[in-house]
Amino acid sequence: MSGARRRRADGQTLVEFALVSMLLLVIVLGIFDFSYLFAGRIEVYQAGRVAARFAATHPSAWTASANPDRTTIEGNLILTAVPAKVPNDDAHLTISYWLPGAGAAVQCGAWSASSGSFVPQAGYSQSTCVLPGTLIKVHATYVYTFITPMLKASFGSVTVTVDASALEEL
Repeated sequence: MSGARRRRADGQTLVEFALVSMLLLVIVLGIFDFSYLFAGRIEVYQAGRVAARFAATHPSAWTASANPDRTTIEGNLILTAVPAKVPNDDAHLTISYWLPGAGAAVQCGAWSASSGSFVPQAGYSQSTCVLPGTLIKVHATYVYTFITPMLKASFGSVTVTVDASALEEL
C-alpha cells in the first residue's frame, strides 16, 4: 500500500472512531440516567410499603411538618426514601382510607397535609373511617430530573408515582 493511501485510511479510521465513540458515550450515559430513575422508583415503592405497614399499626400518626420523624406515617416514607426527596404535601404524598364493602372498597377519607387534618368523605367521620379492617393506601409521587444534559434537554423530568396498601390492625 502506498503512503498516500495509508494516510487516507488512517484518517478514515479516526473519523469512524470519533462517530462511534460519541454514540457509545450517549448510550452509556443513557443507561446511567435510566438506572438512577428505576432505582429511585424502587426506593420510593419500598418506602411506600414501609409507610403503609406503619400506618396499619398506627393509623392516625399524621403530621403536617415539613420534616416529619419516624413516629409518623409520612416520616416513615420520607426518611426511607431519602435520595428521592418526597416532600410532605398533598401533591406528592396522600394517605387515604378505604372501607371494604360487599362490592368495591369505598374511600371514606384522607389525611391532608395542607390543612393539617383528617378530611372525611360525605357521610363519614374520622371515628367511622379509621377502624380496624380499613384499607390504608399510601400514594407517593416524586419528580426525577435527568442528569445527562442531552436527556435533560429532551425530556426535562419524569414524574414517578407509586402506591402501597395495608390493612389497619389494632
